[in-house]
Amino acid sequence: MAVLAGCRHDQQSFYASRADAEKKGEFDRGWLPGFLPKSSHNINLTYDLSPSREWCGFEFNRTDAETLLSSVKPANPLALPIARIPTPRVQWWPKALEGNLNAQAIQRAGFELYSVTKPVSQAQNETLVFAIDRTNGRGYFYGN
Repeated sequence: MAVLAGCRHDQQSFYASRADAEKKGEFDRGWLPGFLPKSSHNINLTYDLSPSREWCGFEFNRTDAETLLSSVKPANPLALPIARIPTPRVQWWPKALEGNLNAQAIQRAGFELYSVTKPVSQAQNETLVFAIDRTNGRGYFYGN
């Protein structure tokens, strides 16, 4: 039974728009970063409370790509800030972003890698790794 309990996520949510996610408090609680484009929609979010980790997929208007990218920095493929992403076991998460990350495979899947580190307390930071497909206006991020 303990093994099965470890496979479930504490929370899974879908929001048709950024405004819906704001109303539910996802930005205030820190599960979604405030710099997600205002045009963000079709937001899938799943997270575990212990250990704290989150997976998010979203779509955005392609014209907002530069605004989004101004808030993150390109990830060095030779020194990724997070080298491995646990499988979230949700259908919407891309296979190229599971397990040990391979920058070339991620690029072949149409994504560019970025990262950002944000404070969660005075003593602790959280790193988010983003995979952005600006051509199709979609993005994913994982954080722990």
